[in-house]
Amino acid sequence: MARRILAQFACAASLLAACSSLDTAPGPPPSAPPRALTVEGRIVLAGEDGEIHVLSLRTGSSKAVTSIPGAQFDPDGHGRLVVFRDSRSGVNVDDEIYVVRSDGTRVRNLTNTPNSNERGPAWSPDGTRLAFNSDREGIPQVYVMTADGTDLRQLSDVWGEYPAWSPDGDRIAFESYMGGTTAFGDPDYDVFVMDADGSSVANLTDDPNSDDGYPTWSPDGAWIAFDSNRATPEDFEPPADYDPERTSDSDIWVMRPDGSDLRNVTASLRTLEQFPDWSEQGIVCTREGAIVVVSPDGSAEVDLSERTGLFGQFPAWVA
Repeated sequence: MARRILAQFACAASLLAACSSLDTAPGPPPSAPPRALTVEGRIVLAGEDGEIHVLSLRTGSSKAVTSIPGAQFDPDGHGRLVVFRDSRSGVNVDDEIYVVRSDGTRVRNLTNTPNSNERGPAWSPDGTRLAFNSDREGIPQVYVMTADGTDLRQLSDVWGEYPAWSPDGDRIAFESYMGGTTAFGDPDYDVFVMDADGSSVANLTDDPNSDDGYPTWSPDGAWIAFDSNRATPEDFEPPADYDPERTSDSDIWVMRPDGSDLRNVTASLRTLEQFPDWSEQGIVCTREGAIVVVSPDGSAEVDLSERTGLFGQFPAWVA
């Protein structure tokens, strides 16, 4: 996330096999090394080179679908289209929402608002709409528009970033800044949810001592994954061989859509896990710049960067 220090790129570990469900394997992740996980399909991500890439998990090959001076972030894919945040002018300096075909053609600016920043675009499940956040009215708030950039509507009236649609399209989860900082100096973000028309806004995490954000829904709509520093101990010290200025840990957590049944999927004080996105294949996230897929109970994983040599951030499954 732009609000966080972007993870330094490094490799982690693991190979291939099968995924367990949360309902059949509750409780904390196992202490033994995770089993291997088999994954298929495609993932989009912001690469180390600043371009948006599409990674085929079947072949292990990747293709840069942008060729734009400056950094590109926040990709999300649906069919042959990839939407992303263009930061060619600098992060939070006239960020815009663009869409491009997965063959790299027909790059189009959907927002074109030079005096504001648009971030976090997310396709609706049917691919007809895009949710995103914009600070055009002051603070970042959640908006929705059709896939061609028309019919723009503001949904939230509270601080809103990085929206994520529920699988049925009826609700949108997002992160909201609550003001102040946690005990570790991180901003106090919480995960919120609202109906797709902007009504029934609810704070799901509501914890002033943790930084919770970047939510994503499970395919059946029964869970929300997010990244959080809530497992950081008071005496936390960063690992000597990683960022010495790190003030807290970050793990991937899951919870029910009402905020209950919290579980830590990637419990480790050694590495940062961030930017989750959930599909039938598992939860894809970053680990110190490596792209990793973990099973929803933490018992199995695969390091895609180790397999493909492609590192980056903001990974997302292509619907």
